[in-house]
Amino acid sequence: MKDSKNEPHNNEVKLELSMFSPSYLLTWLGTGFLYVLTLLPIQIQLFLGGQLGSILLFISPQRKNITQINLQLCFPNKTQIELEKMVKEVFKDIGKGLIETGITWWKSDRFIDKLINKKSNFEQLDSNNEGCLILLKHSTHAELDIRIISRILRVGGMYKTQTNKVMNYLMIKARNKYLIGTVTNRQTRRGLKWLRNGLKFLYAADQDYGGKGSEFVPFFGIQAATISLPSDLFKKGTRVYFFNVIRVNSSYEITLDEFSQQTDKDGFLNEMNNFYQKAILEAPTQYFWMHRRFKTRPEGEEGLYPHWKRREARRERERNKKVKSLNP
Repeated sequence: MKDSKNEPHNNEVKLELSMFSPSYLLTWLGTGFLYVLTLLPIQIQLFLGGQLGSILLFISPQRKNITQINLQLCFPNKTQIELEKMVKEVFKDIGKGLIETGITWWKSDRFIDKLINKKSNFEQLDSNNEGCLILLKHSTHAELDIRIISRILRVGGMYKTQTNKVMNYLMIKARNKYLIGTVTNRQTRRGLKWLRNGLKFLYAADQDYGGKGSEFVPFFGIQAATISLPSDLFKKGTRVYFFNVIRVNSSYEITLDEFSQQTDKDGFLNEMNNFYQKAILEAPTQYFWMHRRFKTRPEGEEGLYPHWKRREARRERERNKKVKSLNP
């Protein structure tokens, strides 16, 4: 770790005795199996990942429901048969994404370099020594996307601490090898300081992070809570780029596009969501449709995910109860 707080550094993580409790046995077995699979040719790995995804489809009814709702909202012109086929392909790509996570964590730099089949527009950053924001999407292979761009640029970024201690440990240990300047979603100020000091910072702005700090902006024609941080930085002069990765057979095509300085600053979030939509449409089933992109709704509008209403109501009661206990 760097001595100076102004120098980009990573959060360290230690192996704890509690990670070897019986509750984490399946996690260790699963990741061990994942490691063994990375020794196979990538074509076989991805095939097995697709089969794993087909299994996940049947054992994850709630996530399947979210995926169905999202696809119905975003692709209203598709028939029910077409949507059902898309759902199956999404889960296959999610299964492949699990395999790609193993590739990301344990394969060599040389192996990763060989996966890149096509690279476009990265010369834009050859002469840019300033800090900048690089947006990327939550693809099914997002972990590999991060590893790929780290082979081209010195980058940091933000992550959410995982509730599973073992997965959190493995994720951070792996990322610390190829990223510099990583922060949790509770350390945003630290990341922004490094960005201002010259760090190229990865950020995925395509999830619903709640109403606070967000604006409602169309996403596939549906009003979606959209985090305003990228817009705020753009208005202050930060250069913003969009990084996209799509898998083509067993290789990857990557592109980098800059948001024009002529972009209407007040309309930046619309432009940003347009970038996301265009990137998603290049390979629709490689997007992580399992997250509740439209969870937060404008005031007075009904929720779009019926199964989750009870859970959200329970969490709201728990939050209110906690506030009352702090303010008797």
